[in-house]
Amino acid sequence: MSVRYFIGYGLVLLSRIAKALLAKAFEAAALAETFSVIIWTPSEIDRHAKGDWDHKSTVLTYSQLDQWLDETEKSLVEKYFTKRAELLNVACGAGREALLLARRGLRVTATDWGPGMITAAQRRAREAGLPIRFAVADMFSLPYREQTFDHLLLTNIAYSYIFVRRRRIRFLGQAHSVLKSGGIFIISFARAWGDSKAPGGLLERLFMRLSQRSPFNREYEPGDRFSGTFTHFFRSEELAQEFQEAQFLIKDWLWDKGYAVLVKL
Repeated sequence: MSVRYFIGYGLVLLSRIAKALLAKAFEAAALAETFSVIIWTPSEIDRHAKGDWDHKSTVLTYSQLDQWLDETEKSLVEKYFTKRAELLNVACGAGREALLLARRGLRVTATDWGPGMITAAQRRAREAGLPIRFAVADMFSLPYREQTFDHLLLTNIAYSYIFVRRRRIRFLGQAHSVLKSGGIFIISFARAWGDSKAPGGLLERLFMRLSQRSPFNREYEPGDRFSGTFTHFFRSEELAQEFQEAQFLIKDWLWDKGYAVLVKL
């Protein structure tokens, strides 16, 4: 074999070794990032999440989305939402769903905790000539009276971005309050990988042990993870219990797609 072949082979081998080392380094860096969920408290997680969500680059990205509703959302909206009904779109972002639903004839009110997102959504609604009512509002403090809306919509797995369980129950209580009797709530979530009823892995068990000690996050819950952003991954029984505790009836359960349709009795 020629010297040229061995040089080329050496370069290929060196490249593969370098890629493997970089992959391991990336895994190590990602692992370090996952520990933030056991270090930060829920309020600190919120602070980071709000800043990340309302960052100029994120707002710009979402304000350019024209995907509107995905197939699952479209199917659920067509099945359960009625025209001329009063709709509250919670965590509306830059108006992806709000604009389309207003075009479909619903009377849309939309909220988000990001002022930048709301500004972008308002601009898009003005350009489209749609009379959508927007407000900057935290999901724990919805500024609306009881029994105001016929429908609620919370997509983009935003329910999984609420830490911790007591705060999710608080949000569900507010959602239940502002819905009219018989009102429909379409909600999306992130589901646990694999067996939805199985206990967590080694890292989750480690975090549970750490959560019992200072200065770690004592409100850490199984399913809390950092996966690009802070996300709670639900097991089916856990999620059903939260909905039932807030006195919602589960009307439709699309577990594999990460959606549920709730009704206020």
